Amino acid sequence: MNDELFINYLGPKAENLNLLKKLVNRVLDHQAEWRKSFFPTDPEIYPKEILENSKLEEELEKFLLRSDGNLPYFHPRYIAQMVKDPSLPTILGYLSFMLSNPNNHAYEGGPVTTEMEMEVVELLLKFIGFENGWGHLTSGGSLANLEALWVARDFYPEGAVYFSEVSHYSWKRICKILRINNFEEVPVDKNFRMDLNVLEEKLKNNPAMFVMANLGSTGTGSVDDIESILELKNKYNFHLHIDAAYGGFVRSVILDEDFKQVSFSDTMNLSEFVYRQLLNMSKADSITIDPHKHGLISYGAGAVMYRDEKLRAVVLNTAPYTYHKLDKPNIGMFSLEGSRPGAMAAACYLTYKVLPPNRTGIGKLINYSLSASKKFYRLLSESKSLRNLNYPDLDINCFYKESVNRNISEANKLTLKLYDKLSVESASPPFIISKFVTSAPLAKIVLPTHSNEKQEDFTSLRTVFIKHWNSLNNFYYVEELIKELEKN
Repeated sequence: MNDELFINYLGPKAENLNLLKKLVNRVLDHQAEWRKSFFPTDPEIYPKEILENSKLEEELEKFLLRSDGNLPYFHPRYIAQMVKDPSLPTILGYLSFMLSNPNNHAYEGGPVTTEMEMEVVELLLKFIGFENGWGHLTSGGSLANLEALWVARDFYPEGAVYFSEVSHYSWKRICKILRINNFEEVPVDKNFRMDLNVLEEKLKNNPAMFVMANLGSTGTGSVDDIESILELKNKYNFHLHIDAAYGGFVRSVILDEDFKQVSFSDTMNLSEFVYRQLLNMSKADSITIDPHKHGLISYGAGAVMYRDEKLRAVVLNTAPYTYHKLDKPNIGMFSLEGSRPGAMAAACYLTYKVLPPNRTGIGKLINYSLSASKKFYRLLSESKSLRNLNYPDLDINCFYKESVNRNISEANKLTLKLYDKLSVESASPPFIISKFVTSAPLAKIVLPTHSNEKQEDFTSLRTVFIKHWNSLNNFYYVEELIKELEKN
């Protein structure tokens, strides 16, 4: 049995509850021992009698009852969005320091967790392939992207900002926040990758300061041709940022236990194209990567990494009421955010000690996710009524219900009928999936044989196989999903 697939998670049916209880009790016992070790001669300030809190107990019961309305994000039948169970090391690492609530803005606010964050950052730099560089954890990918563009805007001469039309919605918002009016969305090809012929034409007419490439777009999981964008970078000289919030940890599939790159023949479930883009991550100028997606951490853990330490000068800030330990690393001086939870850094630290970001740890789990996506693609290819929208670069699949006349309007109606039964729109769906909407011009590129007299946007269905459970038991859940899709 491949224990790593089971022992580090609570499980879809809470199968690992006894282990989690045992380890949580160990954390709580340690917390009590640790607290008692300080100022042992102080008098007790709490009364001796057993304390009760009926109000808390009453509200907790109401709270738990209300929590039952949450969606089963932990279950392999939920494949709508980029969510999965946090690993047990994440839960224990976070709980251990949440109880004392350190703040990683200044060293004195969290000396232990500051050092843990620095070790996590060093590991991520090694993982990405940045030989030097610097970076820090953030609350998420959007804020990491905001900081990266802010740094580039203030460090480099003026120029345009380019990103593809299927990039995360935050990019247009970030440009507005930073008062960057000189930005353009670049069209994509049928694989939802940035059209580099169009990009080069734009670079000729409106030189760039910043180009953003996707390594796992949020809609389709598409991976831009980073290899070719690097050639354009050498020719036109711009800052290359990779938004690898979703797909960055897929690089763990191509790294051995010493973080050395393995050959393509030694990988599984990756196309040669995606393999090459993962190799070229190390040549970017900055990267956003989210531990709270494929990095096994609960939400609230993003990261931004920079290859050149000179960029730190842009972010530097100080305050007279903090940073008193000047001989210690105050990492908050070099981040856009102020207060940041030390508990999240601890969660990352413990998780990557148990499951490192290489093929012996995280990569093993991601391979199962990729495998489920490829299996689903193959089964859809054999279907009489369902069609793949594109080949998945990672583990996000988009598909639709084919109409007899290959008409966008008819296909939309058939697809939305499926969505109503297999999504949050249904009272008790057997699976929960999502949808992905493309504009009429993009639909013409992706589905050139379909008519679209009304120039409607095209709606496809979307699954996210981020949970490794979907490959287990001979792809049980993937097979069941196909059955549900075909019966409707």
